[in-house]
Amino acid sequence: MSKLSERLEMVEKYGKSFQGRNELLKHLNSERTTLKQAVKAKCYDCMGYFVDGKSDCKIETCSLYPWMVYKEGEVRKSRVLRRK
Repeated sequence: MSKLSERLEMVEKYGKSFQGRNELLKHLNSERTTLKQAVKAKCYDCMGYFVDGKSDCKIETCSLYPWMVYKEGEVRKSRVLRRK
């Protein structure tokens, strides 16, 4: 069994149905994902498939932390690009 198929099986068996699960499965099945889907998938993966439930990772040094879906306290705002 390849490492990819092992990961896929682990996510399907142990992963909770929270944001990022479908996105990670999509990635592991070699399907295309958007940037937003990739961020959700990576957070889901990094948080151990949220087997302990939804929670804030509190890793403020992570470059993806501003987009962490279960981030506590601060309301996420979309970024607006302004042209000069």
